[in-house]
Amino acid sequence: MMRNFIIGLSVLFYVLSGAIIFRALEIPARKTSYRNDQEGLKPKNLPPKVEDMLGKFSKEQAANQALIKEMRATIAKLEDRLSKKTKEIQANVKDQEAYKKARVLAVLGGGAFSSGQVVIGVDLMNAVKELVPAIQASPDNRVIIEGHTDNIPIKSSAGKQYSDNMELSFLRAKAVALILEKYSISLGRISVIGYGDTRSVASNDTDEGRAKNRRVEVKLIPGDKEF
Repeated sequence: MMRNFIIGLSVLFYVLSGAIIFRALEIPARKTSYRNDQEGLKPKNLPPKVEDMLGKFSKEQAANQALIKEMRATIAKLEDRLSKKTKEIQANVKDQEAYKKARVLAVLGGGAFSSGQVVIGVDLMNAVKELVPAIQASPDNRVIIEGHTDNIPIKSSAGKQYSDNMELSFLRAKAVALILEKYSISLGRISVIGYGDTRSVASNDTDEGRAKNRRVEVKLIPGDKEF
């Protein structure tokens, strides 16, 4: 009897299993899809006021991005200019250090130049000639020739031959440079500078002081840097 009961349960199990499988086959497969784009994520049917706020926000965001880009470009330019200026300052410091090491060969003055004039006399030419051996003995040094004047205005002393004392001082230094060239000192080694009456060594209130200020200084500086 127990055996028949077990057989009955088995038959009932198989019948129920078949029914479940049959129902499963009747259910159609559902198709699924996935959208991963902005339109799919955007809320639908937003109120006009909200749409307007979102539009303004997008425009402001774009404007801010453009401003940030412009600021970055400006900062990059400033950094580049700062870098160049720093290099110029460093180079200038090196030049100043080299200038401090300058050796003064001669101060040609003490009445060598008349007020407002560039004319070089025989005595001054001979004094310049005497500098040639020292310059030739220092081939790795640059020759700096600095011209100076007294403070007498050009208009009253030279009949407007020169525009001002700066030009006059430069021409005095240039005249000395041309004498050195005559004695085989290359102009490529020479730097000519005119300081006018800005670097006086004596008072311009007396004739003696003004005579000392009308001068040309010849110096040697290590290296070939042009000044």
